[in-house]
Amino acid sequence: MRICENCPKRLPAWRRAGTRFCSGRCRVSSHRAGKKLPTDLRHRDNWVRHDERKRPLGVCGQLARVNESRAWVSHQRAVASTVGVGVGFVLDGSGIGVIDLDDAITDDGNLALWAAEILAANRGTYVELSRSGRGLHIWGYLDHQPGRRIRDGRNIEIYSTGRYIAMGKPYRGSGSKLKPLRTPA
Repeated sequence: MRICENCPKRLPAWRRAGTRFCSGRCRVSSHRAGKKLPTDLRHRDNWVRHDERKRPLGVCGQLARVNESRAWVSHQRAVASTVGVGVGFVLDGSGIGVIDLDDAITDDGNLALWAAEILAANRGTYVELSRSGRGLHIWGYLDHQPGRRIRDGRNIEIYSTGRYIAMGKPYRGSGSKLKPLRTPA
């Protein structure tokens, strides 16, 4: 099963093998989103592709590892590749991190209160809607630290190393720069 790189729709089986988007609208939206991607992310060679199960892949199709940079490439090369179904960024402890909010978008399409509070604390930094359409990735500067999960009615993961994040699309009102992250307690 192949999935559109811009939205979570499945690509029809009749689409040719190199097709990356379900429609012209998604292709244009993805192109514009790439322009909003912060320079600090775009200009690092921490990019991989991923398959439909979100396993990281090199641009030649081999499995990639988050602790071996030889399969990581530039953003431009990752986006140009037709391997897998999307691109991801590898967090390597070099100062960039993510607050991953799973199930931040409720069934009725609204932002959960707990997620709104975390978003407000990190106003102005780059935020994207995850590929599922129900989560948010809050990107920013974060010192190297072990990953942390908070499961207290909220589904929060905080990472700065040893992970990669499958990229989604910019969330409404997202900044286009990275700012220091304020992690939840």
